[in-house]
Amino acid sequence: MSLNNKQQKTQAIIKAACHYFLQYGYNGATTDLIQKKAGVSKATLYNHFPTKESLFASVVNTQCKHFIEQVRAISLPDTHFSESLFRIGEAYLTLLLAPENQALFRAVVAEAPRFPGLAKTFYDAGPASILPVIAEAVNRALQKHELADNGCEPLRLATDFITVLRGQSQMYCLLHPDFIPDQNIIAEWVSEAVDILLNQVSLP
Repeated sequence: MSLNNKQQKTQAIIKAACHYFLQYGYNGATTDLIQKKAGVSKATLYNHFPTKESLFASVVNTQCKHFIEQVRAISLPDTHFSESLFRIGEAYLTLLLAPENQALFRAVVAEAPRFPGLAKTFYDAGPASILPVIAEAVNRALQKHELADNGCEPLRLATDFITVLRGQSQMYCLLHPDFIPDQNIIAEWVSEAVDILLNQVSLP
């Protein structure tokens, strides 16, 4: 379905705003820059988004929605638990460490005190969105007796795995913005996280 003129302008503004917010952060992205890149007048910009705050919120919500859609596309492989965990972790970490997602992380964290609601939205789109997939992998492994059922809690194990997976890799990339890890490095980080988790659980 084709977009009407107003919808096209809204999308153009959000796209331009996303470019500058991710590149320069909230304070560095001016409405003048955004308006010119979007190809609209200042009046049109403020007609669609009355404040810079509302525009930033729209950008974050749009990016979070896109991220969630990509996370939900990560399927649960029908393989042994360790292999399933590796594949899920690899897909998630590749997505997480993409330059545009790291830039969004920096922008949101920097403005979290000003926009606490957006910070929660960002968290729900990031760490929280992948937890059910990993928890389901744990449940499946328990049912297939690939893990010993000694009272392990799937959601807790999923949280532990994501905490380890994100830890060193995301911190390194955040502090080295010019560094883009290749698949070999990502695979190494994921393997380390899988090994750490497997050391926590009892194998049959």
